[in-house]
Amino acid sequence: MTLMALPECLNALQGFALLTGKHIVTMTNSKYRTSRCILKSRNEFLLVVHNNVQGINRGIWGLPGGRIDWGEKPIQAARREIYEELDTDLDELHDVGAWSYKGYQHKIYGTVFNGRIGRVDYSEILEVDWFTIEDIRDLAARDKLHAGFELASIEQFLTLLGHK
Repeated sequence: MTLMALPECLNALQGFALLTGKHIVTMTNSKYRTSRCILKSRNEFLLVVHNNVQGINRGIWGLPGGRIDWGEKPIQAARREIYEELDTDLDELHDVGAWSYKGYQHKIYGTVFNGRIGRVDYSEILEVDWFTIEDIRDLAARDKLHAGFELASIEQFLTLLGHK
């Protein structure tokens, strides 16, 4: 017996559903795969290097956050993920929008952050740092942003806050 990865299984089942006319129920509860959060403090933004399967830090930065759990709203996932990864609670979250990456939609929120980062969960996060918008533009130019939407979403958040 050959084991298939989950996406292959779903594709096979969807193919079956098309052939037989039967409905296949998949475990999707949201149109978003992940929920990410922009933390702005003064003129800097928090970025992280998430852990990968190899546990190797390749210096590819992204927004903190992660997968949306079953039955969870994207805004709840943003708060939960930030608490799990950085041991901090967030104040008001602004809806920044959604961006596509690898065929999935990712929900982005932003907050003006006046708190402090607690304990970092190094099983999920390899590195944490604060960057100016110029630094983030430089990371984007050097292809050092994970999903590619980090800069655009941060610029959108600045626009929502009334900054240029």
